[in-house]
Amino acid sequence: MTRPWFLLAPLLLASALSAGDAGAADTSIALGEVAVPPASTGVDRVAFRSAAEGELRGVDASKIRARKTKRTVVVSMAVSASTQSPFGCTVNALLRDAKTGNMLAIIEGSARVEGDANVELRKQVLRRAVRNAVSQIPDALAGN
Repeated sequence: MTRPWFLLAPLLLASALSAGDAGAADTSIALGEVAVPPASTGVDRVAFRSAAEGELRGVDASKIRARKTKRTVVVSMAVSASTQSPFGCTVNALLRDAKTGNMLAIIEGSARVEGDANVELRKQVLRRAVRNAVSQIPDALAGN
């Protein structure tokens, strides 16, 4: 028994549209502005930006695809650091929708080390604070 092609057309169209919906739920994350304190704190702007970009690339997007629309989230970050022992960094991240500019979440991550912190140890503390902040992004976006 042969079926006329026009009876199959709606089925093919429906399957094509539903396949397109899976890709429409993508959320991409981009790094926006970064703000660092004065150089006297020992926080390197290049190291901060590099750590932020690296951590954002590692965000598990499967946890933030709860919405039905495609959107880009811009993450702006600022770091504050202590100038004394113990050395510590606090990273504040503001998540906003790139299209509307609406704030979605504000996140804070921190890290610190006891004792005398040399330059390399300060960079490690900075990376850990960035990682702590970025690790909260999927949960923050899932709630939106």
